Amino acid sequence: MNQDDILRLLLADDSLNDAEMYISVLRNAGHAVRATRIEDDEDLREALQEKQFDLFLCKRGLELLPMAEALQQIQQLGRDIPVVIVDADPTPDTRRESLAAGTADLVGSEDLKHLQLVVDRELQHVRTRRRLRQLEKALKETERRCSTLLDSSRDAIAYVHEGMHIYANPAYLEKFGVEQFEDIEGMPLLDMIASTHQSGFKDFLRNYSKGDHSQRDMELDMVAEDAELSVSVNLSPASIDGEPCTQILIRDRSDTRDLERQLDSLSKQDLATGLYNRTYFQEILAETLGGLAPEEGEPGHGLLLIQMDNSDMLRQQLGINAFDKVIADAAAILGNEMDAGATAARFTDDSIILLLPRVGVHESVALAEAVRQRLENHITEIRDKTVTATCSIGVVVLGANAASADAEINNVNLACETARKAGGNQVHLHAGGGRDADEQATWRDTIEDALAQNRFYCVYMPLASLKGEEGERYEVRVRLRGDDEEERLPKEFITPAEELGLMTAVDRWVVKHAIEQLAARIRLGLDTTLFLKISGATLADKAFLPFLGEQLKSAGVPGKHLSFQVNEPVAVTQLNDARDVFRGLKELGCGFTLDHFGSGLNPFQLVKHLPADYLKLDRSLLEQMDESEEAEERIKGIIENAHSMRKQVVSGYVEDAGTLARLWQHQIDFVQGNFLQPPTQEMNFDFSGMVI
Repeated sequence: MNQDDILRLLLADDSLNDAEMYISVLRNAGHAVRATRIEDDEDLREALQEKQFDLFLCKRGLELLPMAEALQQIQQLGRDIPVVIVDADPTPDTRRESLAAGTADLVGSEDLKHLQLVVDRELQHVRTRRRLRQLEKALKETERRCSTLLDSSRDAIAYVHEGMHIYANPAYLEKFGVEQFEDIEGMPLLDMIASTHQSGFKDFLRNYSKGDHSQRDMELDMVAEDAELSVSVNLSPASIDGEPCTQILIRDRSDTRDLERQLDSLSKQDLATGLYNRTYFQEILAETLGGLAPEEGEPGHGLLLIQMDNSDMLRQQLGINAFDKVIADAAAILGNEMDAGATAARFTDDSIILLLPRVGVHESVALAEAVRQRLENHITEIRDKTVTATCSIGVVVLGANAASADAEINNVNLACETARKAGGNQVHLHAGGGRDADEQATWRDTIEDALAQNRFYCVYMPLASLKGEEGERYEVRVRLRGDDEEERLPKEFITPAEELGLMTAVDRWVVKHAIEQLAARIRLGLDTTLFLKISGATLADKAFLPFLGEQLKSAGVPGKHLSFQVNEPVAVTQLNDARDVFRGLKELGCGFTLDHFGSGLNPFQLVKHLPADYLKLDRSLLEQMDESEEAEERIKGIIENAHSMRKQVVSGYVEDAGTLARLWQHQIDFVQGNFLQPPTQEMNFDFSGMVI
C-alpha cells in the first residue's frame, strides 16, 4: 500500500463507540485508517510530538480538551493538521464560531456522508500543501545548485532586470575587468555596449523583455577596460528569489558555433538522467500528433508515463540528490528496453515519459510491463545503502483520433494515477473515450452506487457440450440497471470502470453473487459450473485470491464449480500476474479459461505458460469462417492442437445451425451463442439432447 493512501487519524472523543463508528465509516469510504485516540491536552501534546497526523477529528465540548487549547497546541508545535469538529447538535452559530477559531469545518455527528466528504477534501488539501512544501524545498535546492554552477562556470553570465545588473558570475567580472560585483550592481547593461551597437541592442533587449523571443542572439561589440570585445550575446528567461529576470550569456564570437550546439543540446536535456526535458518532449509529441495518419487502421504511437511509487518517502529517506540516482537508474533501465526510435524525457522530478513510434496496444503494454519488472528487481547503490523501488506506469495508445498533446498527457497521467491508487507496481492502460471530469464523476457515482445498492445483476449464458459431458455450465455476464430501469450492457460501463480503477470491485461483486447462486444450486443437488470473466486489474490484485478463498469457504462451495476466464491479450501483457493467479486458482480447485484465444500469432506458446483447462475461440475466427477457408482451417488446427494437449475448446457466438454443425464436424467440445439461448437472468437451459 502507498503511504499516501494511509489516513493517519488523531481522534478525540469521550465515547469509544462513537470513535469506532467514525473509524468504520472512513474505512468503508476506502481510507486505510491508522487511528490514535486521545482524551486530554497531555495526550494531544504527546501524540503530536511522537507522530505525524493527516487529520484531527475532535468532538465539540470535551471538558478535558477544549477546542481553543487543542488549536493552540497544534499551532505552537507547528503542525499542519486540519481540525474537523464533530457536534451532536450543530447550528450556524457553532459552525461560524468553529471556523473563526481556525478549524477546517464542523460537521454533525449524524451526517456521516458529510463527514466523508469533508475528510476527503481536507486530506486532499493537506497532501497538496505538503507536496508544495516539498517542491519549494526542491526548488531552493535546485536554485542553490544552479547558483553554484553559475559561480563555477567559465562562461560569462549576468542577470539583468529592467536593463540593470542584479547578478554577475566571476567569469563575467573577470571578462570586463571588474573586481567585485558591487562595482556594477544596478549599473545599466547598456553602458557596457559599444556606442555603435547601443541603439540596436536597446531594441533587442526591449523586444525580448516584452515577450518577443523570436530573436535570442545578437552579435555586437562590448567595452571592457577601454577595449572593445567582439562577442555574441544570448538571452534567456531566468529568476532570482522568485522574481523574473533575463539571463545574459556572453561568448567570444570564435566559440559561438560550437557552444551554440552545446547549448541547444543542454536546453533539451535533463542533466541528472541524460534524457530529454519536459519542454522539448512536449514539442516532439505535438509534432508527432500533427503527423498521425488519418486512417483508422494505421499504426499509432504508444505513450507511457512511468512514476516512482512512494517518491515522497524515498526523498525524505535519501535526500534529493540521492533520489536523482534512483531516477537515473530507472532511465538507464528504460534505455535498455526501448527501441532506437523512441523518445524519452524526465517529465517531473519523479516521473519519466516515453513516446514509442508506430506501435500498438500489446507492444506498448508489453514494454511497460518489462520496465516495471526490471525496476522492481533492480537495486540502486547510494553511498553505503542499497535501495529498491517500484513504479506505476500509465499507457495510452495514440491513434488517428488522438487529441492535443496536453490532452493525451493528461490521459496518460490519469492512467498512471489509476495504477498508483490500485496499489502501485503495476501497469494501467487508458481505455480512451475522451470523457471529461464531469462525465468521469458521473460514472464514478453510478458505478459506486450500483455496487452499494446491488444495481448490478447477473445474466447467464449456457455452454452446451457436444460430446455428452454431464453437468450444466453457464457463463456469467454482468449488467447494470440504470436509473430508468433499462439494462446497460458491459460495453457501456466496463471502460469507465477500468479508467476509474473500479474493475476490481465490479469483479468481486460478480464473484460474490455467483458463489451465492452456486451454493443455492448445490443445495438443490445440481452439478453447476460457472465461468466468470476477470479483468487485468483483478489479475494484478494480490488480495483477490484470499478474497475468493474466503468466499468459497464461507458459502461451502468447492472450487471445481468455478472457472475463471482471462482474455488472451491481457494474459500476454500481464503474464507474471496471470501465472500467480493461475497457480492460486488451481490451489483452490478452480478451473482456468483463456478467452479470445487464437487472436495472437502463436497462441499455444501462451498455453505452455498457462496450461488452461478451456480455450475459448476469438470471435474474429468465427466471423471469418463463412468467408475464408483459411479461417476454418485455423479453427480446425486450433482444436486438434488443443486436443493433443488435452485441452477443451469452447466456441461462443454460434448464431445458426450451420455454424453449429461445422464446429461439431471439427470436434469442438462446447458451444455457446444466441442460437442455443441468449443471456437470461435464470439458469433454465435444457442441457439434455445436445449430442449431434
